[in-house]
Amino acid sequence: MSGYILCQVKRAKNPYYISNISTNIYSIEELCYYLYHNIYLLDETIINEQLLVWMKEELHLRRLYQRLYVLLEEKKNIGEFILPIFKEINYLSHDQFREMNERLKRFEEQPEIVRKKIKGDYLVDHEKYINAIQVYQETLKDTEENETNMGSQFTGSIYNNMGCAYASLFQMNEALMCFQKANEELHTKASLKSWLFAVYMSKGQDAYEQMCTERKVDAETKREMDRQITEAMQVELPRDLDEALAAWTREYHKNTGL
Repeated sequence: MSGYILCQVKRAKNPYYISNISTNIYSIEELCYYLYHNIYLLDETIINEQLLVWMKEELHLRRLYQRLYVLLEEKKNIGEFILPIFKEINYLSHDQFREMNERLKRFEEQPEIVRKKIKGDYLVDHEKYINAIQVYQETLKDTEENETNMGSQFTGSIYNNMGCAYASLFQMNEALMCFQKANEELHTKASLKSWLFAVYMSKGQDAYEQMCTERKVDAETKREMDRQITEAMQVELPRDLDEALAAWTREYHKNTGL
């Protein structure tokens, strides 16, 4: 988490680990910050008894624990559950909570499988690529097992975004497979270009040229691709390679949680 959060309640000795964003939290202020800024990630992985026990034992918020335990048992919606947490330290104004609750309501009105995809997209946007890939894989599995027909646009979008996540982790073979499946579903110029770029990055120039021929890529699109590939390959190495490698390593740990 970035910035400073003034704590009104004692900090925990043992943090609560939030797997969605691979982050430890130590205070109710940090918990409120997480809840407010990550509403698309609020599910049973965070709204559970383990969280309540942590609040009782580490933060000594026993009355809040009792109040939330009743709400958890009654299976109240997320908005009703998190309201007492914010009220405990007056974290949000009335208008802020109302605005957040409206966003939550719109989110919860979506089918579960759509909510999962939104969650994956949110994780990609916040560079949590490993977690995003897991969510996308679960979403595709649910689609197949439940025979849910969300349409080729929905499925293709999942494969495309999962390909972007793999590419961001430099796992180009996996990205290639995802972009290929995305193009098979979407049949758009953008999905074709993503697939071709992955072919170039994964298999090289010859495979890329062969694929362009096989797919009968028009001259204009080919010129665009060639230009974009040339620009992408013109990356200057930093002067201080040791520091750069250290920075890349930190970024890798941040994005993967590993």
